[in-house]
Amino acid sequence: MDAMEHPLADDDAWTTVIEECRATADGYRDRGWTAFSPVPGDVVPVPAPGDSVDEKVGLDVLVSGEEFDRLTELTETGGFDEFEAFRAHENGVVYLTLVFRAPATETALCLPLYYRTAEADRMLGRVRAGEAMTTYVHALSGDDRIEFDHEDPTPLFPPQDTGDA
Repeated sequence: MDAMEHPLADDDAWTTVIEECRATADGYRDRGWTAFSPVPGDVVPVPAPGDSVDEKVGLDVLVSGEEFDRLTELTETGGFDEFEAFRAHENGVVYLTLVFRAPATETALCLPLYYRTAEADRMLGRVRAGEAMTTYVHALSGDDRIEFDHEDPTPLFPPQDTGDA
């Protein structure tokens, strides 16, 4: 997806999140880690509004085919068993930098994400009710996806859900 066609192309906060995510990846590279920071073309909370039958709960992330191939290579070399999230909230949009780490292989995935709170009610409701939250990454073509489970999804919630208003 062309940067100017992106749903948040004119959003300064989104640009800042991308830049911070890339800087985080650079920090890992400076320490000798392999780091990758793909920029998604779209992020959709699932289940989406109006979606009556979706077993997935979390964030559905679309990346380019090339970025998906690179991510697939990185996930095949070791398990990403640590994650941290940095969050901002502005104008009804939650902005996230998720960092998934595989310490055994010194690999980090720095993923800038966003979601509109108005589109996330069903997802957040199901997570609050105890369902697991997952980030699903896939390319536009093909059915393959890479899943990252969030043992504690609280850092991904809007600030009003966590008491961090």
